[in-house]
Amino acid sequence: MLVATTGRRRALAVVIPAVLALTVTACGSSEDDGVNTGLSEAEKSALFGTPNKATGEPITIGVISEGKGQAVDQSDEYRGAEAAAAYANDYLGGINGHKIEVKVCEVRQDPAMATDCANQMVSANASAVVEGTLAEVDQTVAVLSPAGIPITAASGSTEAALSSPHYFSLFNGLSYFGVPAADAEIQGVEKAALVVIAVPGAEGPARAVGSALYGNAGVDLEVIAVPPGTADMTPQITAASAGEPGLYHVFGNESFCTPAIQAIKAVDPDAKITVIAQCLSAAGAKSIPGGYEGVRVVTTTNLDPESEETKLFSAILDEYGDGAEETVITASGYSPMLGLINALNAAKITDTSAAGVVSALKAAPPTTYPLGAGAQFQCDGKQMAASPNVCSSNGIIAEATADGQLENYELIPSDPELYTLPTS
Repeated sequence: MLVATTGRRRALAVVIPAVLALTVTACGSSEDDGVNTGLSEAEKSALFGTPNKATGEPITIGVISEGKGQAVDQSDEYRGAEAAAAYANDYLGGINGHKIEVKVCEVRQDPAMATDCANQMVSANASAVVEGTLAEVDQTVAVLSPAGIPITAASGSTEAALSSPHYFSLFNGLSYFGVPAADAEIQGVEKAALVVIAVPGAEGPARAVGSALYGNAGVDLEVIAVPPGTADMTPQITAASAGEPGLYHVFGNESFCTPAIQAIKAVDPDAKITVIAQCLSAAGAKSIPGGYEGVRVVTTTNLDPESEETKLFSAILDEYGDGAEETVITASGYSPMLGLINALNAAKITDTSAAGVVSALKAAPPTTYPLGAGAQFQCDGKQMAASPNVCSSNGIIAEATADGQLENYELIPSDPELYTLPTS
C-alpha cells in the first residue's frame, strides 16, 4: 500500500469543504425531498425484528453537528443520529449490551462553537464522536485527536482529518470525482470533460485530483472551469466539444449546473452527462429541455423507497426520529452512527473506552454502510492509498428521472487503485 504524502493530502484537503458548501446551497434539491414509504405498524415490526434491549453500563457517544444556525438548519442530522442510537438500544442490544447515551452539541456554523463542542465531549468522557458533514471538522479534530477520542464521520477529507490519529471517514468523499471516472471507464468513454464551478475549493480539486482519478481509469480529462453566475455556457461547451468528449461531468450547485446541462444538451446532444447530486432541483428540471432524463448522478446516499435499507430508515425515523424528515441531511447523521454501532458489534467490543473503540474499529470486519447501496467500509487503514483514515473506496451512482428524482441506484465497487494519487 502506498503511504499518503503531505502534498497528496493537501490536494485532497479542499474536496470535502467544497462539496459541503455546495450541499448547503442545495437543501431544496430533489435529492433532499425525502421518501415516504407509508409503512404500517406490522411492516415496521418486521423490519425492526426481535427486540433486544441494551441493559449494560451506558456508553456515551457524542454527536457534533451544524444544527440550526443563521444560514441553514441541519438539525435533522443529529436527530438521525439519535434515532439510530435509540433503535440500536431497543433492537441491537446497544453496543455489545451497553446502552448508548447520545450527547449532542450544535456548532451552528461557528468554529469557536466547534472547539467548545469538542471540549464538551472530552468533559463528558465520550467513547466516540459522530460527525456527519461538519464544515468545522478541523476544530474538533484539534481537540479530540490529542484526547484519543475517535471521530466517525459520514465523509471528511480536510488535511487534519486525513492525517490525524483516530479519525475515521466511513464513506468515500472522493467518490464525487472517482465514481464518474469509473463509470466512464465502464461505459467505454475515452475522453471526458469536467465542467466545474470556478471557485478555488472546487476548481483546485478538479484539476489536481479529478485529472488523476480519470487518468487512473484510462480516461483523458479536460477540465472546463466556468465562473459562477454564467447564465449561458454555450461558448465554453462549444469549445469543449471540439475535443469530442464522450462524457461531460458537471460539478457545482444547482444554479451553476442548470445552464451547463442546458448548453451540453444543445451543443453535444449525443454525449453522456453525469452530475453530482447537488446539481438537481425542481426548478432546474423545468428549465432544462427534457429535464434530467438520461443524466447519471453521483450521490452518497441511497434513498430508493424500494430498498430494504430505506424502509428501515423510514421506520426508525417514524419511531424515534422526533419529526426528522427522510432526507440526505438526516441520513448524514443516521448512517455514521448506525455504521459505528454495527462495526463495534461486529468486532465484539469489550473495552468501551475511547481507546477500546479505536482498537475495535480498526479490527472490525468489512461492514455495510447504512443507506450506502451495499457499500462496505473497513477502518483497517488499507482501503485507500491516499489516506489510511478513509475507510471505503466504494461509491454510488444513480439515474435521474426528468423531474430530478433518483432511481436505479448502483454501487461502484471498491477500487483502491482508482484513488491512488501521484506523489509529486
